Amino acid sequence: MLRWRTVTALILAPIALAAIRIGEAAVLALALVVVAGAAYELSRALKPLPFVAAFGAGAIPILLSIPLEQAGILAGAVAGLPWALLWLAGRPETRTLRAVLAILLMALWVGVPLAHLSLYPGSRTDIFVLTMIAVVGPWISDAGAYFAGRFFGRHPAFPTLSPKKTVEGIAGGLLVTVLVVGPFAAAFLDYTVTKALVISLGVSLASQGGDLFESVLKRILDVKDLGHFLPGHGGLLDRIDSLLFTVPAVYYISLLV
Repeated sequence: MLRWRTVTALILAPIALAAIRIGEAAVLALALVVVAGAAYELSRALKPLPFVAAFGAGAIPILLSIPLEQAGILAGAVAGLPWALLWLAGRPETRTLRAVLAILLMALWVGVPLAHLSLYPGSRTDIFVLTMIAVVGPWISDAGAYFAGRFFGRHPAFPTLSPKKTVEGIAGGLLVTVLVVGPFAAAFLDYTVTKALVISLGVSLASQGGDLFESVLKRILDVKDLGHFLPGHGGLLDRIDSLLFTVPAVYYISLLV
């Protein structure tokens, strides 16, 4: 498992980092690719949801955020549901509660968070650094939590929701993120020690919260994985669950004085 996780990360990391280096347009283009993958997974996991309905619900907030920023994200979240219902209306077999849930997940869980990538404030360098923190921060937190939990984990944190998650793992993820992301933010964003600490803690808490959210969701849906795109990680949504929480968290923390 660890071998496949490493191989998958080595393939995905250069793609993500290259998009960040190119700039906002590349990042948003990659976000749309991610939305397509997420829509495919949910349309398979929550059949008979049409792929186009799911993709539109996730893509509209991102597309509208480009010209309209915050207002576009809100408008996209509102428009996603009627867009999807247009596709569901003509197919009686798709008009299920699971399909409607999937549409809401695509809009509010996937599309709206990723659309925040277009909102990061500051210079081009600031936007680059904030995007790096939002994308790479969850990897750092996950690595710290994984190894701390593996070597020191003794006390389950959420035994009924995520049996493998331990108190020691959570603490390890927080500590490693503070030690890596905190100095990075202080050095390249000229943050105070307090704000650097807040953003590093926020990234780790959001990352681990996103992972826990998907664990709860899979239990509600009674599925082991939402997909199998990525060896060692299950589906694409299993890989980006942390990212979907850290992207908006970094944006709102960046607005703090």
